[in-house]
Amino acid sequence: MAEGFAVLSFVAELDVRSSATNVERLAAAAAGAGEPAEPPERRIVVLPERFWRDDDRAAYRDAVASLARRWRCAVVGGSLHAEQPDGTTRNTGIVAAPDGSVLGEYSKRHPFAAEALAGVVDGGGPATFELAGVRIAACICADLFDPTLFAACGTDCTAILVCAASTSRKPAPDFARDLWAHVAVARAWERNAYVVVSDWAHAPHIPGVRTSGVSGLADPTRETPPLFVAATPPATWFHLPREPLRRLERDRASRNFLWHA
Repeated sequence: MAEGFAVLSFVAELDVRSSATNVERLAAAAAGAGEPAEPPERRIVVLPERFWRDDDRAAYRDAVASLARRWRCAVVGGSLHAEQPDGTTRNTGIVAAPDGSVLGEYSKRHPFAAEALAGVVDGGGPATFELAGVRIAACICADLFDPTLFAACGTDCTAILVCAASTSRKPAPDFARDLWAHVAVARAWERNAYVVVSDWAHAPHIPGVRTSGVSGLADPTRETPPLFVAATPPATWFHLPREPLRRLERDRASRNFLWHA
């Protein structure tokens, strides 16, 4: 991955009632996004949080693996609410390799709003995995707001990939979009890493809330604003070159402006 890689971010209109419908809509959105210049082994698709609407973990894993094989690239598989062996429920997901095998698992450390009230318990937070020599972190939604969770990702994490379902009580998405952009840029600068968010489109979600379509890329290497570039619905490929990130790291280190633990 010396040349860089590409990440597909969704701004998809999904259905709170149907996992199968969501798989179809995500596949259609990916097809409409076209082909990036990077070869399949340097592509990652990021699915939105809880695109999988039931608790059938085996069916969820099969669906994510099938999409990875179909697209011939790694897939950060969004998430589902799954019952654990101890009887608790966690918000959890997998990363699938291009052959459908599991590269890693991650779970949400900070259940948010309705899911917390419904008894979803804390998970393990972000997880890192390696793809063609590059370390990537995967996390779920509200976890991006906690900077302490990313210290464990190490100093060589190239990107933080965020599966989101940006629920908000506000009727318009502007507040959430601005807030997410600021947080994503902060994480990008703290970790000297790209941050890519993949979300549901702005639409009614569950009673009383809407999703906000906060998808996009926080790019710390940009020399002029905006530092956060919103994704174009229903899906956008973002190109993440490695060398600008290395140059920025060297420059910041030379000025004592990079403080990884």
